[in-house]
Amino acid sequence: MATRHKSRKVAVIGCGGMGRTHAIALAALPDIALVGLADVMPENLARAGQEAGVDAAHCYLDFETMLEEEHPDFVVIATQAPQHAPITIAAAQRGIHVLCEKPLALNLAEADTMLQVCAAAGVRLAVNHLRRMTPASTLARNLIADGAIGEILAVDIYDKGGRPVGNTLMEMSTHYFDEARFLLGKRMLADGRRADELEWVYAHLSTGTGATAHPATPNEIMPSQVAKPTDRDCGLVLGERATIMLGFVGEVQGVARLHNLPKADASYDGIDVLGTEGALAVRGGFLKQLYRRRGHTFAAHDRWEAVPIPNCEAYFALTDREASRWLCQQMARELVAAIEEGREHVSSGRDGLVALESLMAVYVSHRQGGPVTLPLPDRRHPLTVWQEESR
Repeated sequence: MATRHKSRKVAVIGCGGMGRTHAIALAALPDIALVGLADVMPENLARAGQEAGVDAAHCYLDFETMLEEEHPDFVVIATQAPQHAPITIAAAQRGIHVLCEKPLALNLAEADTMLQVCAAAGVRLAVNHLRRMTPASTLARNLIADGAIGEILAVDIYDKGGRPVGNTLMEMSTHYFDEARFLLGKRMLADGRRADELEWVYAHLSTGTGATAHPATPNEIMPSQVAKPTDRDCGLVLGERATIMLGFVGEVQGVARLHNLPKADASYDGIDVLGTEGALAVRGGFLKQLYRRRGHTFAAHDRWEAVPIPNCEAYFALTDREASRWLCQQMARELVAAIEEGREHVSSGRDGLVALESLMAVYVSHRQGGPVTLPLPDRRHPLTVWQEESR
């Protein structure tokens, strides 16, 4: 990743929790100038401006006014999901590059338009899937590509819990499914296909437990903030628990079980990649750790061993909050490098689209009761379609 470049101007749109994290992180970078903040809520704007050291004259209640006044080279969009598409399009039409929070959009039609407008404008679109920047994921990706665990057999995804499945899909599984692709993505199959390409999705969603448990139904579709009032707005959701299978090229299958545990536990969060000669596990919160298990039997006595990650002493000395800011800094610097080198970001708009499509495919598969192949021909939100057709 390039680290030497001329100073670039950046602005942050959306100054809630994650937006403040971005603003504080960007303000600390000597090679990037934070020139403006925008948010529709004055209290969010004032707090972020104070914490990031941005003068009130450069804090705006209207993002388009900010774009016109401050002329940033790129923007970080940290609003809630319904605003991602219109703000991205407005920025791209002004020639401004975009780092957008996840999920990329509320539906595939919006995401398609975002990619098309950015491509036509010649601007870079990146998605803030931070796990692509963690040292543990990067080292695991390289070890997998080098054959350290042999031929890849499967991927196991572990949800940290704390949310019903629909909310988890949009808020966390977008990270999980994208990280699985990232870990596999440096390998090439003998026929020239990339090992991270997703071919099909098979899912079943449930509501209730014990005697009340049943397959999730269309009359249980609801807005995310009804399903979990403390969550962000990520559109329509369905279900409380799920089992999801992801079919990668080469018949590598991933399995995710989303249990809606009563309390989130980041230490449980992560991904195991199983091979013919061992397994690797990336686990934890922002300070992710890497573990390795040798052999191919995975018997109870086979032990996980911590894998040292070189040259990362300063990173692992951070608190979890400091690590989240550090990761945001790496995403921003990677975007600057991508702009200057004329290439895609390591977490590109297409990567964000594939993650969103896998989430939408979960609902399509549950409704159809079988696997669905990608890409999905219908780019509308599957739950909107199901609601309309069930009336």
